[in-house]
Amino acid sequence: MLEDFLALSRILTGFASLDAGLGGQYVDRLMSSPWSVPVRQILHQFRGLTPGAGLPAQVQQEIVDDDSLRPAVCQIVLLWYTSALRDNLGPTIALRYGNEQEYFSGLAWRIIGAHPPGLSGGYFGHWHYRPENEPAGSP
Repeated sequence: MLEDFLALSRILTGFASLDAGLGGQYVDRLMSSPWSVPVRQILHQFRGLTPGAGLPAQVQQEIVDDDSLRPAVCQIVLLWYTSALRDNLGPTIALRYGNEQEYFSGLAWRIIGAHPPGLSGGYFGHWHYRPENEPAGSP
């Protein structure tokens, strides 16, 4: 299941390299949530697709374009980008974020080139001093 989830996630997120350990945590979270049934259905359909260069187009046509599966597809993408998992399948949105590793590993932070809120990467008070790579004449 994990290998299929990772292969599908690479296509859905656009990232060729995804952490397998993190993927395992995400699968565990999905399988113990209301999303388990549609995610199992998505993975079953994914296994039936023909491997090769046309796989992303097949995923689009057979999985993403399926209105009944799209909410679960969006949940998988949301999980990788933010570590957030919706608590239910209905219209009311309640999000549960993952543990520190999951949250800090969100793909959103890599895309925007920023650290996640709550993790600066510097010591306390580091923002008070000019960065070493910033020219002295900068505002």
